[in-house]
Amino acid sequence: MAAVRPPVAASADDRRSPVQARSKERYDRIIEVTAHLVDELGPDRVTTTVIAERAGISVGSIYSYFRHCSDIFDAIVARSITTLETNIRAIRARTDGGDFIESSLEVIDGVVHTYRTAPGFRALWFSQHVSSEMLATMRRSDEEQVRFNLNWLRASGRTLDFPDPLAALRMYVGLIDKGIDLAFRIDPEGDPLMVEETKRAVRHYLEPHIVPLTTPGKSRTGNTARINGPVTPGPGPTPSTTSSTTRPTKSAGRTRRT
Repeated sequence: MAAVRPPVAASADDRRSPVQARSKERYDRIIEVTAHLVDELGPDRVTTTVIAERAGISVGSIYSYFRHCSDIFDAIVARSITTLETNIRAIRARTDGGDFIESSLEVIDGVVHTYRTAPGFRALWFSQHVSSEMLATMRRSDEEQVRFNLNWLRASGRTLDFPDPLAALRMYVGLIDKGIDLAFRIDPEGDPLMVEETKRAVRHYLEPHIVPLTTPGKSRTGNTARINGPVTPGPGPTPSTTSSTTRPTKSAGRTRRT
């Protein structure tokens, strides 16, 4: 996965896009310092003044890149999701061609590790500062994982015998999202029993439906999934064309702090 891209400055707001190395270094430092402050103080107590003091820069420097603390919070979560994606792809690459379910159990452990260790992520994700931008970033990531997983299965000569494999994989990603979300709501370190229940749910949901490809691009039900586009239905009920989100619904409201 690519690194988190710094936001492009809007002309109306005239924020600088950190293109030069020194500017990019300052941008990254603002995010890193803020992430650790969020863990240390909680997001409600983090202000641009506190960030500037800790980072050794002026408040004006922060406003060159971000309008509000909430924009920095968005960048922290985006960076953490990129880290999560990178870890998942590394696990899939290491287990390439192996058992999809066993690989998925490793992925769940990887997700738990990211929740525990990514600076600022957990404190923001379970706070009133969750934003529509954070949720959109997670939804985009989930959809990328859906298509990546179908490619992974097909490359290993397997597919899913659901009428709509992409819809089934959206449910699979949603099970992991919701299970880990519950684990960290119960216990800040991730409730072990809930993590194990998430693994069990994933195994029971998908394992019976992983089948060999009968012909290139087809499952034994005769349905062909176009990996980079919508599903082409075969015999049987036509799948819904409305994709569902895979994150639990959260309030898009947040507190702007300056």
